[in-house]
Amino acid sequence: MLLAWAHLAGLVRTDGPWLGPGRDAARLREDPGALRDVLFAAVLRLEDSRCGWQSVRLHLEGSVDFSAGLAALWRRLGIGSLTEEEAARTVWEELTARHRVEERQSAGLTTWRVVVARDVARALALFEAVGAVRVEDGRIALTGYSRGRALSGVRDAAVDPRGLGAVLVHWP
Repeated sequence: MLLAWAHLAGLVRTDGPWLGPGRDAARLREDPGALRDVLFAAVLRLEDSRCGWQSVRLHLEGSVDFSAGLAALWRRLGIGSLTEEEAARTVWEELTARHRVEERQSAGLTTWRVVVARDVARALALFEAVGAVRVEDGRIALTGYSRGRALSGVRDAAVDPRGLGAVLVHWP
């Protein structure tokens, strides 16, 4: 996960099975504020490409990207703090607003609601790592850094996170 996040932020690049510094790595190393900003922006692209929601979408026609759920969560956090359970419910409701999900899930699998809750927790951990959210007494709130920032939900077509699979196979 960390390697994929660094790849999406432009800190590392892949060249076949090799991993090297990204084109922006030197500049970002010298500017911690810019590094924080690109890591913040990369969270959405990472979660949208790596989360379990992608497998759920295969069963739901016209389903929205996971990043749309995170954008809804961001708007809700702008109103006030949430517990992790409330955050997961906010994303779940955004993602499944047009579907009757429980009727379409195969029996015996991890429930899709659990998959979404896990992915929300991962995204929140990444946002916490860059100082965009803070957790106090079990409640998640936006920080001063993140107030006024909007999550765009726009994917970066130039970065294909699936290409990291080859690197991870050869990783020592």
